[in-house]
Amino acid sequence: MKGLPKCADGLVTGRRATSPVHCEVMKEIDVGPTVPEGYPSELEAAVVLDDGATVTFRPILPEDGAEIARAYAEADADTLFHRFFTAAPNIGEKQIHYLSEVDYKRRLALVALDEDGHGVGIARYESLTDATRAEVAVVVHSEWRRRGIATELLGRLEDPARRQGITELIAVYLPENRAVARVFELLGYSSPRLADGLARVEKRIA
Repeated sequence: MKGLPKCADGLVTGRRATSPVHCEVMKEIDVGPTVPEGYPSELEAAVVLDDGATVTFRPILPEDGAEIARAYAEADADTLFHRFFTAAPNIGEKQIHYLSEVDYKRRLALVALDEDGHGVGIARYESLTDATRAEVAVVVHSEWRRRGIATELLGRLEDPARRQGITELIAVYLPENRAVARVFELLGYSSPRLADGLARVEKRIA
């Protein structure tokens, strides 16, 4: 992250007032020998959380589809329900391809990986019919929640969205999902409006 002040041991601070992420690590991130056209390598970062764990954030790659499929297969019913509003979403090969293959412009997803390279979280934006607006969504593995990862993922979507001319981000979630509601509150989204059993929040980013 350019322009940030140094912190202990040559690290670069990645702390936001709303995030428990402690420091961004100067570390080369291996994404394999080839990357898709338009892959935004400037969005890659490795950070150390306040609890000492290192998490790598980077744009999604097509080969992440296998990891996405594994994550959905292993996800608990509560995670699936809060993300898809159903405990048994129909996630087939076509959906996996759609989720893992993006254009990095109007559709972007960032993944969070643990030190072994396993996915622990993902956030994305998808532009709407009105190209100045996009819907965002985030999901974090149950064992990695409440550690600032969702906040960091969503926050890191804002600059690339803004560069694509997107001026407003929108999120829809179940009202009882207080954890994600708190994340959007911390990031400066609007107060939720309830309609059809769902909460909706917005944030102007430009």
